[in-house]
Amino acid sequence: MTTENSTNNGLEDVQYLLHLESLKRYTEQAKNMHRQTEEHARHFVEAKREYQREYTSLVSLSKNVDLRELLEAKSSEIAAARMASLPAQLEEVSTALSSEKRPTELDNQILEECKQQLENHHRPRNKLSNQHKFTKNREAFKSLHTMIQNVENGFQLSTLAAMDQMIADPPNQ
Repeated sequence: MTTENSTNNGLEDVQYLLHLESLKRYTEQAKNMHRQTEEHARHFVEAKREYQREYTSLVSLSKNVDLRELLEAKSSEIAAARMASLPAQLEEVSTALSSEKRPTELDNQILEECKQQLENHHRPRNKLSNQHKFTKNREAFKSLHTMIQNVENGFQLSTLAAMDQMIADPPNQ
Protein backbone atom coordinates (compact mmCIF):
# COMPACT_ATOMS: atom_id res chain seq x y z
CA MET A 1 0.00 0.00 0.00
CA THR A 2 2.88 2.40 0.67
CA THR A 3 4.31 1.90 -2.80
CA GLU A 4 0.90 2.62 -4.26
CA ASN A 5 0.61 5.76 -2.09
CA SER A 6 4.06 6.97 -3.07
CA THR A 7 3.26 6.33 -6.74
CA ASN A 8 0.05 8.37 -6.45
CA ASN A 9 1.92 11.14 -4.65
CA GLY A 10 4.60 11.11 -7.32
CA LEU A 11 1.96 11.23 -10.06
CA GLU A 12 0.17 14.11 -8.30
CA ASP A 13 3.50 15.93 -7.95
CA VAL A 14 4.20 15.55 -11.66
CA GLN A 15 0.70 16.78 -12.52
CA TYR A 16 1.14 19.74 -10.18
CA LEU A 17 4.52 20.59 -11.74
CA LEU A 18 3.01 20.39 -15.24
CA HIS A 19 0.21 22.66 -14.09
CA LEU A 20 2.71 25.18 -12.70
CA GLU A 21 4.72 25.07 -15.93
CA SER A 22 1.60 25.71 -18.03
CA LEU A 23 0.67 28.67 -15.79
CA LYS A 24 4.16 30.06 -16.17
CA ARG A 25 3.98 29.74 -19.97
CA TYR A 26 0.55 31.34 -20.02
CA THR A 27 1.69 34.37 -18.00
CA GLU A 28 4.81 34.74 -20.17
CA GLN A 29 2.70 34.64 -23.34
CA ALA A 30 0.25 37.17 -21.90
CA LYS A 31 3.12 39.51 -21.02
CA ASN A 32 4.63 39.06 -24.48
CA MET A 33 1.28 39.81 -26.19
CA HIS A 34 0.86 42.90 -24.00
CA ARG A 35 4.35 44.10 -24.91
CA GLN A 36 3.71 43.50 -28.61
CA THR A 37 0.40 45.35 -28.42
CA GLU A 38 2.08 48.33 -26.76
CA GLU A 39 4.81 48.28 -29.42
CA HIS A 40 2.26 48.20 -32.25
CA ALA A 41 0.32 51.05 -30.62
CA ARG A 42 3.53 53.08 -30.38
CA HIS A 43 4.25 52.42 -34.07
CA PHE A 44 0.69 53.43 -34.92
CA VAL A 45 1.03 56.73 -33.05
CA GLU A 46 4.39 57.43 -34.73
CA ALA A 47 2.90 56.68 -38.17
CA LYS A 48 -0.06 58.93 -37.41
CA ARG A 49 2.22 61.80 -36.44
CA GLU A 50 4.35 61.28 -39.54
CA TYR A 51 1.21 61.21 -41.69
CA GLN A 52 0.06 64.51 -40.18
CA ARG A 53 3.46 66.11 -40.81
CA GLU A 54 3.47 64.92 -44.42
CA TYR A 55 -0.12 66.04 -44.92
CA THR A 56 0.63 69.55 -43.67
CA SER A 57 3.72 69.62 -45.88
CA LEU A 58 1.65 68.66 -48.92
CA VAL A 59 -0.98 71.26 -48.04
CA SER A 60 1.79 73.86 -47.86
CA LEU A 61 3.13 72.68 -51.22
CA SER A 62 -0.35 72.93 -52.73
CA LYS A 63 -0.71 76.44 -51.36
CA ASN A 64 2.64 77.44 -52.85
CA VAL A 65 1.70 75.96 -56.23
CA ASP A 66 -1.58 77.88 -56.24
CA LEU A 67 0.21 81.08 -55.22
CA ARG A 68 2.75 80.55 -57.97
CA GLU A 69 0.00 80.06 -60.55
CA LEU A 70 -1.69 83.25 -59.42
CA LEU A 71 1.56 85.18 -59.63
CA GLU A 72 2.36 83.83 -63.09
CA ALA A 73 -1.04 84.87 -64.36
CA LYS A 74 -0.28 88.52 -63.45
CA SER A 75 -3.94 89.38 -63.66
CA SER A 76 -5.82 91.43 -61.14
CA GLU A 77 -9.10 89.66 -61.84
CA ILE A 78 -9.68 86.21 -60.40
CA ALA A 79 -12.43 84.09 -61.83
CA ALA A 80 -15.64 84.25 -59.78
CA ALA A 81 -16.01 80.47 -59.88
CA ARG A 82 -12.56 80.01 -58.36
CA MET A 83 -13.36 82.51 -55.62
CA ALA A 84 -16.68 80.81 -54.91
CA SER A 85 -15.09 77.37 -54.56
CA LEU A 86 -12.16 78.55 -52.44
CA PRO A 87 -14.04 78.71 -49.09
CA ALA A 88 -15.42 75.22 -49.66
CA GLN A 89 -11.94 73.87 -50.42
CA LEU A 90 -10.51 75.58 -47.35
CA GLU A 91 -13.31 74.14 -45.23
CA GLU A 92 -12.59 70.63 -46.53
CA VAL A 93 -8.90 70.95 -45.74
CA SER A 94 -9.53 72.39 -42.28
CA THR A 95 -12.03 69.64 -41.38
CA ALA A 96 -9.61 67.00 -42.64
CA LEU A 97 -6.82 68.45 -40.52
CA SER A 98 -8.91 68.96 -37.40
CA SER A 99 -10.63 65.57 -37.57
CA GLU A 100 -8.75 62.94 -35.63
CA LYS A 101 -11.59 60.45 -35.60
CA ARG A 102 -10.48 58.34 -38.54
CA PRO A 103 -6.98 57.32 -37.34
CA THR A 104 -8.07 56.68 -33.74
CA GLU A 105 -11.20 54.63 -34.35
CA LEU A 106 -10.66 50.87 -34.28
CA ASP A 107 -13.22 48.34 -35.39
CA ASN A 108 -13.41 45.41 -32.95
CA GLN A 109 -13.84 42.90 -35.76
CA ILE A 110 -10.72 44.19 -37.55
CA LEU A 111 -8.82 44.16 -34.23
CA GLU A 112 -9.81 40.52 -33.63
CA GLU A 113 -8.75 39.60 -37.19
CA CYS A 114 -5.38 41.26 -36.59
CA LYS A 115 -4.91 39.33 -33.35
CA GLN A 116 -5.81 36.12 -35.14
CA GLN A 117 -3.35 36.85 -37.92
CA LEU A 118 -0.62 37.60 -35.38
CA GLU A 119 -1.24 34.27 -33.70
CA ASN A 120 -1.49 32.26 -36.95
CA HIS A 121 1.25 33.89 -39.01
CA HIS A 122 3.96 34.35 -36.41
CA ARG A 123 6.87 32.79 -38.20
CA PRO A 124 10.38 34.23 -38.35
CA ARG A 125 10.59 33.89 -42.15
CA ASN A 126 7.36 35.86 -42.65
CA LYS A 127 8.57 38.41 -40.18
CA LEU A 128 11.88 38.77 -42.01
CA SER A 129 10.23 39.20 -45.40
CA ASN A 130 7.82 41.76 -43.93
CA GLN A 131 10.75 43.63 -42.41
CA HIS A 132 12.46 43.61 -45.80
CA LYS A 133 9.32 44.97 -47.49
CA PHE A 134 8.98 47.59 -44.77
CA THR A 135 12.60 48.65 -45.26
CA LYS A 136 12.08 49.02 -49.01
CA ASN A 137 8.90 51.01 -48.47
CA ARG A 138 10.63 53.18 -45.90
CA GLU A 139 13.49 53.96 -48.30
CA ALA A 140 11.03 54.81 -51.07
CA PHE A 141 9.09 57.00 -48.68
CA LYS A 142 12.24 58.85 -47.60
CA SER A 143 13.29 59.48 -51.19
CA LEU A 144 9.78 60.68 -52.05
CA HIS A 145 9.81 62.95 -48.99
CA THR A 146 13.17 64.42 -50.05
CA MET A 147 11.88 64.97 -53.59
CA ILE A 148 8.73 66.70 -52.29
CA GLN A 149 10.82 68.93 -50.06
CA ASN A 150 13.04 69.87 -53.00
CA VAL A 151 10.01 70.67 -55.16
CA GLU A 152 8.48 72.69 -52.32
CA ASN A 153 11.71 74.66 -51.87
CA GLY A 154 11.86 75.29 -55.62
CA PHE A 155 8.29 76.59 -55.64
CA GLN A 156 9.03 78.85 -52.70
CA LEU A 157 12.12 80.25 -54.40
CA SER A 158 10.36 80.78 -57.72
CA THR A 159 7.38 82.36 -55.94
CA LEU A 160 9.67 84.78 -54.15
CA ALA A 161 11.46 85.55 -57.43
CA ALA A 162 8.14 86.21 -59.17
CA MET A 163 7.03 88.46 -56.33
CA ASP A 164 10.32 90.37 -56.52
CA GLN A 165 9.88 90.71 -60.29
CA MET A 166 6.33 92.00 -59.86
CA ILE A 167 7.58 94.58 -57.38
CA ALA A 168 10.41 95.61 -59.69
CA ASP A 169 8.22 95.68 -62.84
CA PRO A 170 4.66 96.63 -61.78
CA PRO A 171 2.02 95.64 -64.35
CA ASN A 172 0.78 98.41 -66.58
CA GLN A 173 -2.75 99.38 -65.72
